[in-house]
Amino acid sequence: MTGTILVTGATGTIGRRVVEQLTRAGAPVRATSRSTSNPLAGIETKLTGTRADDLLAGCVAVLVVAPALGTAPAERLRELLGAANAGTVQRLVLLSTASASDPMSPTGSHHRVLEETAAEFAGALHILRPVPLALNTIHWWGPTIRVAGLAEGPYIDVPMAPIDEVDVADVAARLLLSGDEPSGVIDLTGPHTLSSRAQIDVLARLLGTHIAVREIAPDEVRNRLGAAGVPAAAVESLLRSFHVAAERPLTVSGAVERITGRPAHTYEQWAERHLDAFQWPMMEA
Repeated sequence: MTGTILVTGATGTIGRRVVEQLTRAGAPVRATSRSTSNPLAGIETKLTGTRADDLLAGCVAVLVVAPALGTAPAERLRELLGAANAGTVQRLVLLSTASASDPMSPTGSHHRVLEETAAEFAGALHILRPVPLALNTIHWWGPTIRVAGLAEGPYIDVPMAPIDEVDVADVAARLLLSGDEPSGVIDLTGPHTLSSRAQIDVLARLLGTHIAVREIAPDEVRNRLGAAGVPAAAVESLLRSFHVAAERPLTVSGAVERITGRPAHTYEQWAERHLDAFQWPMMEA
């Protein structure tokens, strides 16, 4: 493949992995970042607000992530699409969310607007809808497991299918490199369903210790996260993801393996790489 691949939000968790995969494949990469304080070595990097036609000059594929679109995301996306349609871009990958299928999710509503806007792209369009990342469990349980051997959460026995952030990034990279996959929405999940309680059991086994589990009510989640400064829309979207899973059992997608050619990582495989985030102080070397 000739031509440059633009990765927006390239210094984020998923964006960095995408850049690594593309460069490993020998593809020329251009990255965007909201600041120059954390540059990617050897990668052409431009500020997020750079003119769309300058960003996309010579590009054949683009990864778009919502945080990289700024404070007026739909308008910025239209600017990028205009330049893409007028230029050499053949493929566009939009990182959305599984919540986009839920009409009552505030986060989903935001992403649906972007999905609808992205439909203006004239080339191959891939919309990725990953379920909540396994990485979220570090934020949910890491601090209390480390300090008190305790994990709390709502809907503790509702089956979910947390996905490894590496799997999301690898799917995006493959789509940017190849035109084999038809346009459309791609649902991304982990390879198995397991409840929060089951995920905590995995962590306890890997840590070699007991972790107490406490279910908390949605209103307590709202109060705690609100007091911590988490936007109400984000809190409601989180709770909606559990509520929807409780009402409609999640279907595991085989998209990761189909697109990357390897099985999706299990929660246990993910946890083995991130175990330090849950390590009790007394167990640290």
